[in-house]
Amino acid sequence: MKPKILLVDDEPNILKSISRVLQENTETILTAENGTQALDVLSENAVDLIISDYKMPGMNGLDLLNEVKVIYPDVVRIMASAYSDRDLMADAISKGEVFRFIFKPWEDDFLLSVVKQGFEKRNMLLSEQTNVQRQLNRVSLETVMALAEAIEMKDPYTKGHCSRVRDYSILMAREYDLLDDTVFSLIYGSLLHDCGKIGISESVLLFQGSLDLNQRKVIERHAVLGFEITSRIDSLKTASLFIRQHHERWDGKGYPDGLKGDEAHICSRIITVADTFDAMTSDRPYRKGMPKDKAMEILNENSGTQFDPALVEVFNKLMKDREPGDISLDEGFNLSNKPVQILLVDDETSVIKAITRSLFDEIYEFHTATGGAEGLKILDEQKIDLIISDQRMPEMSGVDFLKKAKKKHPYTVRIMLSGYADMNAALDAINEAGIYKFLVKPWDEAELKQTIEKALEWKRMYTSAFAF
Repeated sequence: MKPKILLVDDEPNILKSISRVLQENTETILTAENGTQALDVLSENAVDLIISDYKMPGMNGLDLLNEVKVIYPDVVRIMASAYSDRDLMADAISKGEVFRFIFKPWEDDFLLSVVKQGFEKRNMLLSEQTNVQRQLNRVSLETVMALAEAIEMKDPYTKGHCSRVRDYSILMAREYDLLDDTVFSLIYGSLLHDCGKIGISESVLLFQGSLDLNQRKVIERHAVLGFEITSRIDSLKTASLFIRQHHERWDGKGYPDGLKGDEAHICSRIITVADTFDAMTSDRPYRKGMPKDKAMEILNENSGTQFDPALVEVFNKLMKDREPGDISLDEGFNLSNKPVQILLVDDETSVIKAITRSLFDEIYEFHTATGGAEGLKILDEQKIDLIISDQRMPEMSGVDFLKKAKKKHPYTVRIMLSGYADMNAALDAINEAGIYKFLVKPWDEAELKQTIEKALEWKRMYTSAFAF
């Protein structure tokens, strides 16, 4: 599709002049003669770039671009002015976050160069969001956790925040007896609750101090932007609702939709409590995290206004004898106090030896089998946390073995190895055997270790969600 430019100037001759220059480069041109008209045009058209004059009757260009920044943050903003005013330039850059500032009269080649650079910036923004959606289309716990870590890279002072919110949320859900498939959407939603911050400028995201009204509006867009990113992914549609609603309030004074009471989903309200508590107890560059008792006092003071009163009671019970650093998903099933049980199934004993050698420094206990039938027998006799199975084996294929293993022990994590990059086998393993990951031989040792660590974290979350 041709990119769209909106030109805003109260002088019709200027609009005609710019349009003539830009139309030679086949862009779609829209025009407006004042700020109000411009906002109307933006509400009805997907515009990529806006060039606005500064001095106009009514709303000036700076106020217009500031509004555009809040409502349509992905639109590249350029300001034009006949005045060489440094203070104006500074305000345009800091308040409207304009991409470029150009002075009248301009050289046509310079104008074309600025517009070209603006489209390049726009394409970079779109590419970043497309990459996020492409990753999420292959959604798995590993993908979601990697994306959560990428979100935290935008703000290094929130390192670990997404994982801690996930942990609080899971334990609250368990305490609340929310034990159904919704828990998995809660896991994804809690990990990705801040994914919309990918589209928020670092100048606002990393601002040290109190935010003004416009900065706060920019920050508040992250709930909607996160919803827009994730709601297009079938497996994240439910989680996307929680992402959109995690800043709603019990009294209806939250954002973005002003939902009141149980109009927001129970999982959204769980994430709200978890997110707020972790934000209060975590260090920031401009303040130290507050003690647990002070944070709990604030939660209780706002019970029935900001927070669901029933969930505040649940959180009080959860944190009664714990400090924030004591939260662990290993509670309740003692996984951390015994070696992880791994079953290796491969008809080549050299492969089994290579895997155990790669993982010799980890706290794992290995069980081995040279075929599917032997592997199933071990599963009947031992409580196995994770299975790594070859695909091509005599008598029973890896897919058939893992399908039977899944039926017997659905909570055991399954990983498949193959000496062939066989897409059909991979799809069968994913769809029929419900594997966590498909690894091709020869594997990278670091990748194998990381895959197992991530897989076991998934098991801890899964088991914690359903443990009594």
